[in-house]
Amino acid sequence: MTESHTLTHRLDRWLRRNEPYQSLNLSQAHIEKLLRNKKILVNGQKATASTRVTDQDEISLAQGLDLESLVIADRQPLGVVKPFRYNNEDLNFLKTLIVWEDDDLCILNKPAGLAVQGGTGTRYHLDGLLQFYGKGRPFRLVHRLDKDTSGVFVVAKTLHKAVELAHAFKEHLVRKVYWAFVEGVLSPPFGSIDAPVSKSLGQSYEKVVVDEKEGKPALTEYRLIKALERDATWVELSPQTGRTHQLRVHCSHKGHPIWGDIKYGSNVKEPLCLHARQLTIPDSESGRSLTFTAPPPAHMNDILKRYKVDWQKYC
Repeated sequence: MTESHTLTHRLDRWLRRNEPYQSLNLSQAHIEKLLRNKKILVNGQKATASTRVTDQDEISLAQGLDLESLVIADRQPLGVVKPFRYNNEDLNFLKTLIVWEDDDLCILNKPAGLAVQGGTGTRYHLDGLLQFYGKGRPFRLVHRLDKDTSGVFVVAKTLHKAVELAHAFKEHLVRKVYWAFVEGVLSPPFGSIDAPVSKSLGQSYEKVVVDEKEGKPALTEYRLIKALERDATWVELSPQTGRTHQLRVHCSHKGHPIWGDIKYGSNVKEPLCLHARQLTIPDSESGRSLTFTAPPPAHMNDILKRYKVDWQKYC
């Protein structure tokens, strides 16, 4: 008999990674308070932050509680950290990143090297900049980009829009297009990478591996944009699923790691060459879709110039 293994997670970590709780940016203190007061339940029962849960467990709000009640009286979302040492120079920097803004959305071109959220040793991050920019009006993160990945990043300015977008990401209603430079010449020039992935154990840092037995389904479509001599391929990547590090591990699995991605096997001494080029999201107000694009970051543009390539001719 084959023994089956079900991945378990600490409940507090599960809440930070899964919608709709993820959109609320709950702090550890607020998570523990909600659990202590039986506001969030596991299979209808009280739980603690360290309770181990699986994707088969039912995590729910207490009866009669809705998401709006998870917002404190002054309309700030629970867990938003007050601005810390941000100044007008930071404000001006953030404004240069904004691609589009209205009452519901703020679309940014996130630079490589800027973390989306704070953590151990990370004091300067996009979430903090946004809260400073909002001056009391909450900005809610509805998806993620790795620190070293640049490109289009969408932020919700209302709880309603955050829940709507969280649903769109979860149901794969958002179309994402990335640009990357990968090692070697990609062949065939278009196709798909269908390889399930899971988080590896025993690592001192987060890493994902292809796992045919217990991995979660992961599918990436790709097409060659241009071969850069024999050194690299400029490729378009379209993830059809949203697994952690999916594009990075898929490219490595195919034998073409992304330039600068040391974690996944690249030997090229460049910053990570992965850019969220385009994002298309559904818009409930108009019934249509909104598409946002961002030009490649300076380090990727410099590489294209090195190969005498004008990226604008390939749009």
